[in-house]
Amino acid sequence: MLLSGRVESGHGDASRWLSRFNAEYATKAGMPIFPGSLNLRLNHLFDWSDEAIGPLLVEFARSEYGGERDILLLPCLLRSLGDMRAYLWTTTNGASSSHDVVEIITSLGLRDHFGLSDGDMVELEVGWGPVG
Repeated sequence: MLLSGRVESGHGDASRWLSRFNAEYATKAGMPIFPGSLNLRLNHLFDWSDEAIGPLLVEFARSEYGGERDILLLPCLLRSLGDMRAYLWTTTNGASSSHDVVEIITSLGLRDHFGLSDGDMVELEVGWGPVG
């Protein structure tokens, strides 16, 4: 499944949680996790309950890391950014409805590393298998 969207600013909340539980996220993801996310506004709604992605979802229960919410991670490749391995990231509450904005987490700060600004297009592919 290919997705594309434009970079947009978030609220900065991801950095708080990804900093606080960074070691736990890195263990679960099988790679270092930068304490922040990249928001992409897609051209269409993304459905976390799509049967095609169901088998690929990585569940991260709050009991595993000490957080307040259960998390879903979906492995992806950032096609327009050198095929970098990453995850789409959401809470299970957030996944209960379709959204046109998704959050991406990976091992480095994507904005700084690739010089991304709001409005830049990013393409990614989901459905290829787990990261790690």
